[in-house]
Amino acid sequence: MRILSQGKSFAQVFAQPRTIVLGLLWSLPIWLYIVVGVYAVFRIGWFAYIALLLPIFWSLAWLVARFWKPPTIANAARLQPMQAPSFWSPRDVAAVSIIEDFRSKVASIDRNTVADPMRYQADAQEMAFRLAKHYYSAEKDRAMEPLTLVEICSVIHLAVEDLEQWILTNVPGGHLVTVGLLQGSPKIVEGWDLLQKIFFVATTATNPAKLLSYPLWRLSGAATVEIQNEAIRLMYQQYLRLVGYYLIEMYSGRLRGGSKQYRQQFGHVITAIQKTGGDTSIFEQLQTVDVTIAVMGQVNAGKSSLINRLLQDKSAATNLLPETKSVERYEYYLPNSTSRLRLLDTPGYGESNVNPKQVREIQTASELADVVLLVVAANSPARQSDCDMLSELTKHYQKNTHLKPPILLVVLTHIDLLKPRQDWAPPYDWRRPTQPKEHSMANAVAYCRELFGDSISGYACVYTGDLHISDTSVADELVPLLADHLESGQSAAVLKAFYRQLSQQRYEKALEQFKGLFSTIRQAIKT
Repeated sequence: MRILSQGKSFAQVFAQPRTIVLGLLWSLPIWLYIVVGVYAVFRIGWFAYIALLLPIFWSLAWLVARFWKPPTIANAARLQPMQAPSFWSPRDVAAVSIIEDFRSKVASIDRNTVADPMRYQADAQEMAFRLAKHYYSAEKDRAMEPLTLVEICSVIHLAVEDLEQWILTNVPGGHLVTVGLLQGSPKIVEGWDLLQKIFFVATTATNPAKLLSYPLWRLSGAATVEIQNEAIRLMYQQYLRLVGYYLIEMYSGRLRGGSKQYRQQFGHVITAIQKTGGDTSIFEQLQTVDVTIAVMGQVNAGKSSLINRLLQDKSAATNLLPETKSVERYEYYLPNSTSRLRLLDTPGYGESNVNPKQVREIQTASELADVVLLVVAANSPARQSDCDMLSELTKHYQKNTHLKPPILLVVLTHIDLLKPRQDWAPPYDWRRPTQPKEHSMANAVAYCRELFGDSISGYACVYTGDLHISDTSVADELVPLLADHLESGQSAAVLKAFYRQLSQQRYEKALEQFKGLFSTIRQAIKT
């Protein structure tokens, strides 16, 4: 399946109110002649009365065409805006606006220019130049320098293949239309117009008064040309949308492995997203990659205790003194889900005896993570080291713009130590606080929001201590939060896994290519 084959059908998209009204006003008299005329003209003599309807409907068609302006190619661009798949990086998502801006301002196309191949090539090149400036700050004459031959061929292959599928699926008679027919379409329209004139004159033999409606008939006939041009504009916008999509994939580096590998990895995901109208919830069922969750935070923030509560055992070391000196790995499955999560318990930062190796391990864990759980003590206002960690993580992904940054979630622990400390009667609803304890939790979350800004996707307030074993705040707060953001974590994991695969296969493919070259030379020498 292709990325556009599951979109709206040609008829659904083309059915604009203006087009429908013009089509009805123009064709209704003809249908009246066919349905009613066969019976009425020869048996009741209603031909003259029906003929009076012609100038009325044609006058209405002319008025509609005159005062209801036809949609430009920019209007056609808004019929099917490009949707960014969930695995795209922020840089890729920003590139969508570049393509949409071009589609909204591109020069119009009609039945006289639709068969010009240079038009298709020029617009594709212009989109490529604009994207090159976005991705590489490259000028037009250097837009193709960073690209490989495989990437360029992949764009052509994928776009042509999908365009073929779209035409077969959505364009009536698309498999019968030849290039010669498109090039000769103006002449065909002129011939059809001549036949209409002959038919009009012939029908006046029984009703000479019909000649008085000829000017209105000719003016209203322009509506048919507009309908043809609207269909052409729609089809051309689909072409621009399709090419623009794969150009983004090319500049992102995801086509380095060729079109076949790209289809194998992303084809079913894109098809599912397009089939559901942009709903990425299907992503969870489609992907089998493991999602890596890095549990990070200051020393004694409660990271290991939080993991113990999630795993419901004591497999992660806990103590008042920092004991996690290296990254520990655990497996976890969300309730009612087959998705496996890898939990990375990292050493607490902010401690004086963390050696450079452990610092590098923390950085590596955060870079590998698809979801980051930032664990903070709700009763402690010290957040500078947390801000520094988030800043370093942001810098890493600013340097690696081809990757999708991990989802950042903040988990506030030690909520039992918030004022009033003697108050402990869970569950607490800090999102709609009414009790003093709930107001303290809400204030702690607001403080984090003020420091961390919009980079955080969600918050949870949990208890991880040993005094209240029956507390269910981890299950009630954190587990639903993880489930809500699992799709984004999976999309980040898929993208990272794909790039790792491309990197690992780079030298293997080069070796295979050299072997193929030597084999070709050897066969040529033998012959």
